[in-house]
Amino acid sequence: MRRNLSIVVFMAVLMALSLSIVGAQDAIPRGGTFVVSEGQQAAFPQNFNPYAPEPTRWTQGTMYELLTIFNPVEGGKPTPWLASGYEYSEDLLTITYTLQQGVKWTDGEDFNADDVVFTVNMLKEFSAMDRSAVWQYLDSVEKIDDFTVAFNLNQVYTLIHELIGNNIYIVPEHVWSAIEDPVTFTNNEAPVATGMLTNVVTVNEQVLEICRNENYWQMGADGQPLPYVDCLRMPVYPGNDPANFAAANGDLDWIGNFIPDIETTFIAANPDKHFYYFWPGGAVVQLYVNTTKAPFSDVAFRRALSKAIDYDSVANIGMYGYTVPANSTGLGPRNESWLNQAAIDDATAQGLSKFDSAAAAAALDEAGYVDADGDNFRDNPDGTPINFKVQVVNGWSDWVTSVQIMSQNFQDIGLNNTIDVLDYGVWFNNLQAGNYDTSIGWSSAGNTPYDFYRNVVYGPLIGSDGLANAQLWGRWTSPEVDSLIESFVATADADEQRSISDQLQQIYVDNVPAIPLFPGPTWYEWTTHRFTGFPTVEDYYTQGSPWNVQGRTLTLTRLHCIDATACGQ
Repeated sequence: MRRNLSIVVFMAVLMALSLSIVGAQDAIPRGGTFVVSEGQQAAFPQNFNPYAPEPTRWTQGTMYELLTIFNPVEGGKPTPWLASGYEYSEDLLTITYTLQQGVKWTDGEDFNADDVVFTVNMLKEFSAMDRSAVWQYLDSVEKIDDFTVAFNLNQVYTLIHELIGNNIYIVPEHVWSAIEDPVTFTNNEAPVATGMLTNVVTVNEQVLEICRNENYWQMGADGQPLPYVDCLRMPVYPGNDPANFAAANGDLDWIGNFIPDIETTFIAANPDKHFYYFWPGGAVVQLYVNTTKAPFSDVAFRRALSKAIDYDSVANIGMYGYTVPANSTGLGPRNESWLNQAAIDDATAQGLSKFDSAAAAAALDEAGYVDADGDNFRDNPDGTPINFKVQVVNGWSDWVTSVQIMSQNFQDIGLNNTIDVLDYGVWFNNLQAGNYDTSIGWSSAGNTPYDFYRNVVYGPLIGSDGLANAQLWGRWTSPEVDSLIESFVATADADEQRSISDQLQQIYVDNVPAIPLFPGPTWYEWTTHRFTGFPTVEDYYTQGSPWNVQGRTLTLTRLHCIDATACGQ
């Protein structure tokens, strides 16, 4: 079997993106600083290493670029980026990339195959940086010529183009080869990159400001280097409320926040210039439990938690009715055609993902979690007290309210728990390091169920540094599941992949590695006081959420001022 994406097709796609912005090539206003809010409530880490556990926002994609961008809205349709095309060998054991020519690093050096080979081999040498376990599937990477690179696989992996395309950010060999420890390298002094926004102006407790790469390699429809805008500015807000106040006032251009009663509080403030669209392709938000700790290591306890949650109240009150309760398989609307009805029926029969306090209490009783000391709270079967925390990000008011509902649900069945409201960085680090009891958190959604299950329950995602990468935050793993996940990408047979997906869904239902809550709305709002070119309801050409790496990178190829005055000219 031979699959390829030709340079002609790739370039046609890219040209279409640019030319569709305006009718006249000389009518695109340039300049301006667009202002973004995407839920950041803590000071920005000063770390422009794209492989850091938590790099500074917008380091990935718009500063350090990918070989290919897979558009989440168009079923993973590929768009050329640093690679103009790729091709599989007949035996599916080699994928060869043709690289763009004429790309320069911001220090003037040429980008070529040496940079790609160096980056990929760096991930092998410093395995803690290989956060997506790419090298699990690679045997070697080799330079064919200055603009051709071959990835040789050690096994058939029919989605290797997505794994490489979504996770390998190319860094310059001539700079990074001199870095003694790239794992801890913060890359704070004038990062050398190829992306659209590379000039770091400000990064501190109050704001992040990054400006354009004056010599960017891609051209706009006006024949000048992209982007059309000058700079990105992202203020730090102490919570959703002040961020939403700024949005309603028209102080923000591009927004990825939860806004309660959005029609009244945001749209009505300026119906002609304020817009939103919550694309239903987002990943499922879950309650993660640390399965390395008792009582969460007990599946009976996890099943009881699943029955204790008032999902309708979480969706309707916590999430303001912007979403609906999830099903127990963890798959969201984007993978609806893959759903295993037998697994869903089994979950229903078990009473999972259905609010029933009495059933939850009975399940705990049966499993031996009773009040052993008369303090009105349940204890472990060995008599030790149960007292756990549910962590959530400070200022994320939708999630905070959702956690408050769940915490009360747990109290109602005799489980002593408290809410741990944390700054984003602490919350995220706790998840990765396993320093938590329970936590609300996102998952992944891709073109197939593979992305969700691999990121949530695939054992090799525990890095050599002990961190749980992707969303393996519950740390529940299984050799059977690992084998199934690997088998999914070892075949291109659709029926076989569906059978594997069915098995993964059933295992997820039976073991409750995490508790699916609701499909996460893809928060996306925008204003047109100053800028245009955003994805719209009528032309939703990519995911509009500014926190989505692929979507924001594609959007930057179209974003521009509405006129010269808006650009400050």
